[in-house]
Amino acid sequence: MKRAFLTPNAAMRLNYPLAALFVAALSQTALGQNATPPPGYFDIPAGFDFPADKRLLEDYRLQPNMPAQRLHVWNVFAGMTRPTSNDGLLVFETWFSEKETFQKSTAVAAARTQQSVRTFSVPSQFSSLRRRAGVAAPQPGSAVLSTVLYNFAAYNHIRSNRLHIPSVLQDLAKNGAPDVKIPQNRTVPPFPANSIVLKTVWWPVARDRVSAMPIWDPDANPAVPTGNPKESWARFVGVDATRKSVPSGETADITYDGQVKRGSHIVGLGNFHFIQLTAEMAAGVNSDGLLARVAQASFGRPVAADDFAVLVATHLTTKEIDDWVWATFWWHDRPQEGAFAGNRVGALEGVWKNYLMDVAYDLNLPSERDGSPRVAFNPWVEARFQNDGHGGGMVSNCMNCHNRASTGADDFLPIYRGNPDFSGDTAYAPGSLRTDFLWSILLPHD
Repeated sequence: MKRAFLTPNAAMRLNYPLAALFVAALSQTALGQNATPPPGYFDIPAGFDFPADKRLLEDYRLQPNMPAQRLHVWNVFAGMTRPTSNDGLLVFETWFSEKETFQKSTAVAAARTQQSVRTFSVPSQFSSLRRRAGVAAPQPGSAVLSTVLYNFAAYNHIRSNRLHIPSVLQDLAKNGAPDVKIPQNRTVPPFPANSIVLKTVWWPVARDRVSAMPIWDPDANPAVPTGNPKESWARFVGVDATRKSVPSGETADITYDGQVKRGSHIVGLGNFHFIQLTAEMAAGVNSDGLLARVAQASFGRPVAADDFAVLVATHLTTKEIDDWVWATFWWHDRPQEGAFAGNRVGALEGVWKNYLMDVAYDLNLPSERDGSPRVAFNPWVEARFQNDGHGGGMVSNCMNCHNRASTGADDFLPIYRGNPDFSGDTAYAPGSLRTDFLWSILLPHD
């Protein structure tokens, strides 16, 4: 499935000129409660349980009813991956990039088109929130290609409330509404229930040879105190972009970063959602040392025009409940096996059946088998985090991390579990401005 969508941009962004876009009749001053999206934009269509009734989702949370929680999220995932009438774009591919959402100018929103240059970045979690002096950059090889997207409800809320302007945030820290849960904290205006934010993670694939790609098998990768970065994963597959499909069970020896991975499963490009890279996209990846190293390790050369990027993971969050619904997906070559495949809906089509999923509606529920708080993480993003005393990335929870999003937080890390640590975590310090679970509001946007 070959697609291209609009240029996302994150904290460690690479900047390139956008291709010409049609201008929509949506001015900055028109944003607000009655604003309408620009031409070519699509929301999740009816019939995919979005937005769901808040009371029902809260019942799922408290019971806790995991099959119902998972079924709802699979439906949302199916809805956002539906094709649209806009030149073959999928629903989520018509959403707004981080650059569009947080640009300081009052430029009008552009029509959604195929004609854009994608900007990949290192996920913001891989660096320091404050970019403080003395904070180490991600280690070479630890990076993945990432983008962030906002549906219109989330985009419009940020723009109309001017949450992209630092001086507005400073004023809210002094004069904003008191947070109803965290003492002596203030908060940004709460996002509407139909808001969605999406982080996507991609892997480069050579057009002319087999590319090595790590695969997350939970039982084969027990947690270690120093973290489980993708380079350490026990198994790799080979992605052959010269073939859309590969005979079942085909194996071959492949090489990742000079290490031979014997008897690796070979899969075709047609098993993935993918895009083909333009010369500008390839140049952007190669200009960032961390991103360039991913390609070098995977297939032994820099990224070039007409190579591919395959979607390997995504974080999805919706404001259907006050604490947001948190779901995370990752690609697997055996997608029908294990608990993370459970409750998948029939509405999922094609390559979207190849993704596994986990979900969090709560900081604690349902408890893990050992009685500890709920775990929900994406191996491509969080597994690499070391144990700093509260547990590493493999026992993290999306909701717990994002619950800490505030001006008081020193950084994204360390990992915390269960209920907030009001006394020991600076993220809840008196005088903090809470950003309704979104770290992106706090990031420095160029």
